[in-house]
Order: sequence, then C-alpha cells, then structure tokens
Amino acid sequence: METSAEHSGPARRRGRWRTGARSRERILEAARSCFAQHGYDRATVREIAGAAGVDPAMVHYFFGSKSRLFVTAMEFPVNPIDEITEALDADPEELGGRIVRRFVESWDASPGAGPLAALLRSPGDERSETMFSEYIRREIAGHLIPAIPGEDPELRAELIGSHLIGLALSRYVLGLEPLASATPETLATWMGPAIQYYLAGTTAPRGPQQG
Repeated sequence: METSAEHSGPARRRGRWRTGARSRERILEAARSCFAQHGYDRATVREIAGAAGVDPAMVHYFFGSKSRLFVTAMEFPVNPIDEITEALDADPEELGGRIVRRFVESWDASPGAGPLAALLRSPGDERSETMFSEYIRREIAGHLIPAIPGEDPELRAELIGSHLIGLALSRYVLGLEPLASATPETLATWMGPAIQYYLAGTTAPRGPQQG
C-alpha cells in the first residue's frame, strides 16, 4: 500500500515549481509597471520586489541584475549586453561596424507584439522614450566605457549611445526612409566608421594655429 509520504516528494516539487513560476510572472509584471512609471534609472530592484510581493533576493535569483530583468520584462529578442560583449571580443578595427550591425539585427528580430514592440511604436510617449534611452545610456554606453582608451571615455560612450538611440527612434518609431528599410550591412557600412571614431581614442586633426 502506498503511503502519502511516497507522493509528497514529487507533489511538493510541482508545488514549488508552480509557486516559483507565479512569483517570476509577478516580478515581470511589477517590473514593467515600475520601469514605465519611473524610468530605467529610478526604478529599483527593491521597489519592484515590493510591488511583486517577494524578497529582493528572489529578483536576483531569477534574473541576476536589473539590466537582465529589464531585457526579460521588455521581451528583447536578445540581450544587447551579451551582443556588445561578443562584439568587443572580436577584431577592434571592425568594432564600430560590428556594434551597429548587431544592434540593428537584434532590434529587427523583435517580435511584432509584446512590451518591446509597444515601446518602439509609441512615438510621443515621453516616459517610454526616457526609459529606453536611459537603458541604452546606462547599460550599453556604460558597458563600452572600459573598452575606450584615451581621453573622455564617458563622453565618447555617451556619443555612441546617442547615435544608437537616434538610429532606433528613426528606424523603429518614426519609420524614416530610406533609413527604416536599409539593411543592417548598409547601416553598418555608413554608421560604423562614426562609432569606430569614438572608440579609437583619436581626435580630429586640428587646423593651423593662428598667430
């Protein structure tokens, strides 16, 4: 005769899985609300955890960091930080074009529905644009700073971020042609050298000094 103890192990594990899955979904829902309301910079893991009714440690357990939580909550097709990290490991002479190409290919792969698509299709929504731009500046530009030699690495990383923000808004929100329908390779060819210029640690040659 089977005892209740023989069934308690699998049943308990299934119960824990369902509880964990529900907690994860509550965290994602709370994250979308907090990011939309406060922006990327001001939203905190503690606030999101409180709104979801869980301990902040559970947020870190499921997602690891605020950046990865944002990427998951917004349903990015890929994690841009992972793409940047992979690009940085390749030939530094082609880094600018590679960053542009990966950035465009990642956003082009975004599904037609979900939080990210809604964000990209909400022109004039100042809070959405702020949330998006804050993420790019803090996470993408911030991730590039250690790879930039020479003077003013923070400024140059911000300039890269501003180029990527402008590209995303023009291509995906405003739909400006011919930029909106240009291939990733074409955009990398034309925009890549500008990004490479900011990354290379050199400045434009100065004209002759006036006496």
